[in-house]
This record gives sequence, structure tokens and C-alpha cells, in this order.
Amino acid sequence: MESIKTPNSSPPTIDERMNIVFIGHVDHGKSTIVGRLMADTGNLPQGKLEEVKESCLRNARPFEYAFLIDALKDERNQNITIDSARVFFKSTQRYYIIIDAPGHIEFIKNMVTGASRAEAAMLIIDASEGVQENSRRHGYLLKLLGICQFSIVINKMDLVDYRQSVYENLCSEYGAYLTEIGIQPKSFIPVSGQDGDNIVEISRHMPWYKGPTVLQTLDSFEKKRSLVDQPLRLPVQDIYRFTEFGDKRRIVAGTILSGCFSVGDEVIFYPSGKHGCVKSIEGFNIMPTRSAQAGQATGFALEHQLYTKRG
Repeated sequence: MESIKTPNSSPPTIDERMNIVFIGHVDHGKSTIVGRLMADTGNLPQGKLEEVKESCLRNARPFEYAFLIDALKDERNQNITIDSARVFFKSTQRYYIIIDAPGHIEFIKNMVTGASRAEAAMLIIDASEGVQENSRRHGYLLKLLGICQFSIVINKMDLVDYRQSVYENLCSEYGAYLTEIGIQPKSFIPVSGQDGDNIVEISRHMPWYKGPTVLQTLDSFEKKRSLVDQPLRLPVQDIYRFTEFGDKRRIVAGTILSGCFSVGDEVIFYPSGKHGCVKSIEGFNIMPTRSAQAGQATGFALEHQLYTKRG
């Protein structure tokens, strides 16, 4: 069942929020890119960068921007991402929840859990290692999860001397694979997460690249409309009919998957195509109400009885 009316979409505001997942093969630099993005945009807690650098100096370890994100003790010791880390980030366009998903095959279920909450994705590939098994697997999982907005980040360009040929070969190889499985990235971005090239600022090392930075790409992703703002979808779970005390109501019941409706709205049932006008919204032991929206289990009666079936 769906509603005939379509809600108006509202323009984005600075209050807009979006979930972004960073995925890719292990050690291809997801956490480094996220850490650098946070540092270069001033989104770190005060003193956090200095604290981590001091800790690395104390322990005679080289500083890595990934340490800003990988907070678990096992991750610090082994320098890998085990679970999906969530960090909060703000650009001039919107607020983000960045999900830094793990890259090991052993933690693929954690990657799927993190990506399932995302509206867009950044898939990281190491320029020096090239396309790996998990690079292909993660691309395919994006398709299965229905994440249509994503970009490919070719990281560690500093390790290949910022060569344009390496970037173009990877774009060609991975682009062909994505075309084969039926998805298309928004862009391919050559970066160096450790040095900050093309993360927030355009890199002077890659004048041949004329595309957007990682930050610009994030802000270019379109926010999905909320479930309430989408057209009404309500699978009919059951039809309840009352006969006692002269009650002749036939109540259509189900859970609203998307959209909303109110008393007086006209709805259409599929596959029959029958139309009906909502007379009342019903519920067990609830106060009288004139509207219902996505997520609610509800029932409603029509002005004129229609024969319809569950499903």
C-alpha cells in the first residue's frame, strides 16, 4: 500500500547529519586518512594530537595518524583496526558520523555491521600494493548493502613517487571490476594520508590531478531523505473486522516502513489498484490520533469498505 501524495523535500542545513563508512583491505590506510582528516579540519579534542605524539615518543614508536582513531589496546599493539570505530566530524556543510571499518578478512562481519549503517562510503586502495582480494570483496558488499554513493581513494601515493601512471592503472583496473558488478564510483582520489595530500587541501605533489579532495567529496554526497519523508509504504499484515454492538469497522493493520499518512488522505492498494480515503487511525489502548508515520505499528479504517488481503 502507498500514499498518493508525495512530501516536499527540504533543503539541506548545517544541522544535517550523515553516516560515512571508510572501508578497504588491511593496512591500506583507512584509519590514517580519517585521523588526518580530523586533524587537518580541527575536529580533534583539544590536546589529543599532542598527547598521541608524546605517547609515541615515550614508547619509541613512530607517530601515525591512525593512532588518533584506533583506541583499542590490541589495535595500538598490532596496528590494525579490529572493530568499527565511530568518530564525530563536522565540515562547513554538515555533521558526520565516520565509521572506520576493519579490513581483515577475519573481521568481515564487523565491516558489514559498520557499513550497514552508512549512507555513503570511501573505499581505500594502497597505491603501492594495488587492488587486493578484500578490495574486490568490499566493493561487492557495497553493492549488496545498497550503498550507491561512494568514492575510491588511492592512498599512499607518496610511496610510488606520486606517479600519475600508477593512479591511472589502478583506476582502470578497479573501475573495470566495479563496472562488471554493476556499480559506479563518484570519483577516484589520489592521496597520501600520512602527508595530507588531497585530504583537505589540494596536493602540490600531484598537479596532474584536477578532481576534488576527500573533504570536498564527502560534502558532495547527497543526504538520503528520512523514512518519514519518503512515499508511504505499509505492507498489510492483517484485516480486523468488528461486529459487536453495531461496530462495522474493517481495520487494516501493519507496520509503516516509510512515509506517513493522516485522516483524510487517499491511499492506494497494490496489486489491485483500489483507492480509499482514511476515515480514522486506530490502535490498541492509545489516545485518539489523526496521523501515523514510519516505524509505527498501526491500523486504519476507510470511509468506504474495500475488499483487500494481507500482504
